[in-house]
Amino acid sequence: MGERTFKLLAPTMAIRVENEQPSVVTVPTNAVVTLVDGDINGVGLVQIRYQDQVLQMLATDLRNGGEPVLVTSA
Repeated sequence: MGERTFKLLAPTMAIRVENEQPSVVTVPTNAVVTLVDGDINGVGLVQIRYQDQVLQMLATDLRNGGEPVLVTSA
């Protein structure tokens, strides 16, 4: 199926882990994120990529607060 890309409709909390230390970050409105691991239709966390960072976000936040973006290949 490949990676899926979404545009966030509102600021959304995510978790960044650096040096084994988690911290909460806010991904801003209109940010484009890519789902890289996890089930968006499930519960719990999924992994996303935003600005070359891999973050974790609640699947429900991405599902309800993001709209799919069609990505075309050149």
